[in-house]
Amino acid sequence: MTIPTPQQRLHGFSLVEIMTVIAIIGLLVGIAIPGYRGLNESTEMVTTQDFTESLNRAVRLFEQSNWDFAVAADHSVSTDEFIVLRALQYQWPVLALKPASPYFSPLYNPTATSDSTKHRIRWTGRNFEVLLPGTAGTGFLKTFAGADYTTAAYVFPGGYTVPGP
Repeated sequence: MTIPTPQQRLHGFSLVEIMTVIAIIGLLVGIAIPGYRGLNESTEMVTTQDFTESLNRAVRLFEQSNWDFAVAADHSVSTDEFIVLRALQYQWPVLALKPASPYFSPLYNPTATSDSTKHRIRWTGRNFEVLLPGTAGTGFLKTFAGADYTTAAYVFPGGYTVPGP
């Protein structure tokens, strides 16, 4: 092993330089993490609003092809939401000649909740609206991992009739 001479300096970082870099990285992380949390919450809100608009487009298509929904809103339970959703998912028999049915994916099978910490979707009597966390009310739970979609279509009971005139 050779000992370096004064002309052969060792190269590297000093302890002060390393601590300065670590402090700067810590400061940047401290700024970025709260911003990321807000981004995640706003993404969930936008996703829920977009999904609600898809449901509302399906309602408008149904009404253009058939009749206006006459399903009253009941904010204490989610029965009204399921009545409207199942009407949108119903595949009209060939002889009925209703174009564009089903109006919404029959694979969508949500659960209902009144948990005010979750994003929910409820029927207002005319269209669907978003219930953000912190708002009271019952509606479809909006999941963000796709758990509200199944691999098999909803099976309608025998003698099912679409609500209407």
